[in-house]
Amino acid sequence: MRTRFRALSVSMLLAAALFLAVQGIAVAETLKEKVREFQLDNGMTFLVVERHEAPVAIMAVVFSVGSANERPNITGMSHLLEHMMFKGTEMMGTEDYKKDRKYVEKTDVLGERTIELRKEIGEWRFEKFKSLSAQVIASFTDEENERIGTNVYEQNKLVAEKIGTMDPLPDSLTSVPRLIADMGTDYMKLYIEYELAWGEINKLLAEQREFMKKEELWEIYMNNGTRFLNAGTSNDFTIYFVYLPSNRLELFMVMESDRMEYPVFREFWSERDVVMEERRLAENDPNDVLDEAFNSVAFTASSYSWPVLGWMSDLQTIDRKELEAYHRIYYAPNNATAVIVGDVDVKEVKKLAKKYFGPISAQAPSPAVETREPEQRGERRIIVEHTANPKLQVGWHKPTYGHPDMPVFTVMQQVLGGGRTARLYKSVYEKKELTMEAPQVSTGPGDLYDNLFIIAAMPQQPHTLEDVEGAIYEEIEKLKKEPVTDRELQRVKNMIDAQQIRQMGSNLGIAFTLGMGNLYFGDYNEIFRFYDQVKEVTKDDIMRVADTYLTERNRTVGHRVKVEEKGKEGEAEEQIDQMVLRAYIMALPQEEQMAVVQKFQGMRSEAEGMAYAKELWEQAKAAGFVKEKPEEKKTEE
Repeated sequence: MRTRFRALSVSMLLAAALFLAVQGIAVAETLKEKVREFQLDNGMTFLVVERHEAPVAIMAVVFSVGSANERPNITGMSHLLEHMMFKGTEMMGTEDYKKDRKYVEKTDVLGERTIELRKEIGEWRFEKFKSLSAQVIASFTDEENERIGTNVYEQNKLVAEKIGTMDPLPDSLTSVPRLIADMGTDYMKLYIEYELAWGEINKLLAEQREFMKKEELWEIYMNNGTRFLNAGTSNDFTIYFVYLPSNRLELFMVMESDRMEYPVFREFWSERDVVMEERRLAENDPNDVLDEAFNSVAFTASSYSWPVLGWMSDLQTIDRKELEAYHRIYYAPNNATAVIVGDVDVKEVKKLAKKYFGPISAQAPSPAVETREPEQRGERRIIVEHTANPKLQVGWHKPTYGHPDMPVFTVMQQVLGGGRTARLYKSVYEKKELTMEAPQVSTGPGDLYDNLFIIAAMPQQPHTLEDVEGAIYEEIEKLKKEPVTDRELQRVKNMIDAQQIRQMGSNLGIAFTLGMGNLYFGDYNEIFRFYDQVKEVTKDDIMRVADTYLTERNRTVGHRVKVEEKGKEGEAEEQIDQMVLRAYIMALPQEEQMAVVQKFQGMRSEAEGMAYAKELWEQAKAAGFVKEKPEEKKTEE
């Protein structure tokens, strides 16, 4: 997949802008009358809304699988599979499928051998040997570098040769007991075999690419007028969507049914490395570092405890056969919902759906996620050290959709964090000036199972994490003891109304509302009932729910504390707060929001995406979304 929308550190804020419906699901009653639903014999559901304002349509397929469906040893599988679904099929991505298949099989044999070798060597030895390889590569002569170029096969062959003939070995290796060899096993020899195997994999991939049609799916869609094409993986679902001229409906049916039934996960071993690089980037992102540590402490049983990207040790051992098995279970038509909104005819949609998706066989129902998080019996705290600015995160366990208290949380979220009239904005940020930006209130990390009510904030110097934490708890206690005013409650309900009216103003907003409604409620019609329940929330409901759930016993607290990076001097680069940037983008007119998404769509690198994120950050600052630091004010004076 050419787009790196999902790989950019700012991708989640854009995803959040698109998934507004999840945070406060409600739609205009007129939509209910326009939705047409049908189901194929194989269990695949279609939701269609005819909107003939323009000759375009958003077309999406939502699979009920995300990181919550994974288990230890295969965390990150859903996200990895999302990547691989853009590698083509039997008819797309290659000029010679039979020849292509042989290369896939050969690389699999070598790839599985590298997994076996790494396990046999042991991670502690492997890291030592890998460090030696890096030193050998750094010592290549200019002539050797010129001869090798970017050829990994030649590079690894030369590394293996130099290590194999190295005499003596460095003291850093020989001084470590049982590192090089133990109990008759020559671990250095196994490592050399590992390097040669990876070199051979890269050689085979280079040969295979001679007759591959890279990015063919992307190019076909782009050549047929797509406004954007993308995919995303969350804790709860995976989605593939494209905006096309409505006369390309049949193209969508052909393409998506083909990659549902006949995907070919070519380039698996190199793409797995790409995903592992995303994992490494996350390990350096201050917000990701805090989120991952926080969730792993807040959840002791729930599968929300691991990140969507998975753990590195799992990614290192996943092979293509496991990926194929995972695809077969979860990418079945009976685990998918297609949502099509725009200038289409529902009869034509049904006809084409039967023709292209109808023949795909249903699979046994995917395994249900049965594990639930037990009651928390005491406050949990975690401290994460990072070179970034300090940050506070507090989360309380709560129920999700379907529970009668969920509509109350939807209202309470807006009372505390819904814009510039919200309580935390007016007190913690504006009046007391304790934070760099207004505290952000959200739910997560997923919404399909019981989750967390989360408040996050970054202290403004000279205030501390403890100062901010105490001020937030003061507002929580007020919520428990003092009823919100009639005006405040009505303002919040009006705000939720306005959000949903804006959401329903575009094909994209309607499509995501229906898709997520079907996923989280099991029936999109339940959206309308939920909206009625939100309108019925009372002041007493808010006090009761706050008193029941927002307790010390039920909360997890995360502190990110700033430490100086060794060897670094000078002022650190300004950090971009993704939640603030998201709020800025969501405040833009619909057309400008779409322009932001489309611009990210055309980017081809992390650096390009981050440069644009910084540009948006400056715009957010100019628009008043970012509070000036005291020293900045002083300078201006």
